[in-house]
Amino acid sequence: MKHSDSISSIQFASIVTGTMVGISLLGLPRFVVQEVGNAAPIASLFGILCSLVGVVVVTMLGKKFPKQTIISYNKIVLGKFLGNFFNIILIVFFLLLMGLETRQFAEVMVGALLPSTPIQVSIFLIIFLCSVISFQNVSSFAFIHFFYLPLSIIPLFLVLIPSFRDIEIYHLLPIFGHNVSINDFLNGSLRIGQAISNFLVIAMIIPYMKNPNKSVKSGVWGFLLGGLIVFSLITITLGVFGEVTILEMFWPALVLGRMVQVPGEVLARIDAILIISWIFAVFTSLLSYFFFSVRGIAEMLNTEKHRVIKIIGFLAVFCIALIPQNIYEMYDYILKITTVGVLLIIPYPLLILMIAKLRKKKGDTI
Repeated sequence: MKHSDSISSIQFASIVTGTMVGISLLGLPRFVVQEVGNAAPIASLFGILCSLVGVVVVTMLGKKFPKQTIISYNKIVLGKFLGNFFNIILIVFFLLLMGLETRQFAEVMVGALLPSTPIQVSIFLIIFLCSVISFQNVSSFAFIHFFYLPLSIIPLFLVLIPSFRDIEIYHLLPIFGHNVSINDFLNGSLRIGQAISNFLVIAMIIPYMKNPNKSVKSGVWGFLLGGLIVFSLITITLGVFGEVTILEMFWPALVLGRMVQVPGEVLARIDAILIISWIFAVFTSLLSYFFFSVRGIAEMLNTEKHRVIKIIGFLAVFCIALIPQNIYEMYDYILKITTVGVLLIIPYPLLILMIAKLRKKKGDTI
């Protein structure tokens, strides 16, 4: 059956970008530089290109099964039992990721804006905001991404572009780092994959496109825009601060925003604008995680009771966000969870695609 609501190719691309550009941006440069030093831009580019393979594979699966989400074609390709097993893994992954990144959001809010506010308040409010959105219509979810994307990325470019004049070229040399081993280089690239391993949410969106055959092109363009932002942020941050200084910061991108000055002092606090746009980006990323989890559970259970699922999901995410005892433990959990996410964005979809071809499974025949 044709779905009652549909989204355009531009909205689909905005979902890819809006999901990628999120919580990790503020601290990502530090984690990459920590692994590879001055080779961070090259390692980032390699990580982005590897992740691009995942986008292509996921969208190719969407073209092969134009009327099914990943929840459905997992069962078609792998069988009901094994398919549901991996469906549960995917849903649990996004719930864990949402909980931990919600905690990261709250840590930044307490550390940069609201030092006197209990961290539980920030956690509660952002999850509550995601919970009140209706997931009955995918078009509404797509419109939210489309609407907030300019509000998320334009202020970011307002920070990045003026920062070019503060770049010291010697901070970027040598471009392959100082005695960086292959293992370190791959670890640095892995950090990028971990940060943008959330785009798998598009596997729930493709059946609702007006033209699923354009999913590959739209997905690639959306990913390249998000990848450009990530690459630019890491390169400029490293060029401005240098390897040693970045390693002393928790959120280098936020410090970069505080350094920007607008001629004539029209805007006195660029970092405040950056934080506001970052909050929009956080909201759209977390909304994507919650969308995947709620819609995935509803599809597995063959129910339309999204409200009940959202209430249970709200409680689960809130509890997950409170598990880490401090910011160091939080980042440790995030790195472990997102390592699993890297396996889910490239090897797993590629395996599903190969099995589908071997078993000659197609969505049109279902």
